[in-house]
Amino acid sequence: MDFGQIKKLVNLLAPGLDIITVPIKKKRMIKITDKTAFAEKIIEGTGLKIVRFCAEWSGPCQMMGPIYQEMFIMYKKSASFYRIDIDEAPLLKKEFGITELPTILFYKKGIMIDFAAGLISRDALFAKMEKLI
Repeated sequence: MDFGQIKKLVNLLAPGLDIITVPIKKKRMIKITDKTAFAEKIIEGTGLKIVRFCAEWSGPCQMMGPIYQEMFIMYKKSASFYRIDIDEAPLLKKEFGITELPTILFYKKGIMIDFAAGLISRDALFAKMEKLI
């Protein structure tokens, strides 16, 4: 039974009773713009962290965006996902030596354990995730 059916049933059984829906906080990708946030979220955090360096103007980033989004949807219970726009965080780009976009870094317990740079196939990216979780 879906929510619409439940609402109809409640209206039949208890007319005048209002059903109030409360939005559920959805897990989402977190944007990081500075070194402090990176340290707090990635280095000091626990669990698997996936960090994507990207730029709006980058063709490869636009091509990989839907794949990264799909990966986020499939693995959001197993990992935390972060996004760093290099135009908003040029110091992080420089500090991490990012020369190819997109670059995806995989962290566990504050240590980078794998990475993917440039265009990478969906299958290869998902294989990395499966290996790491």
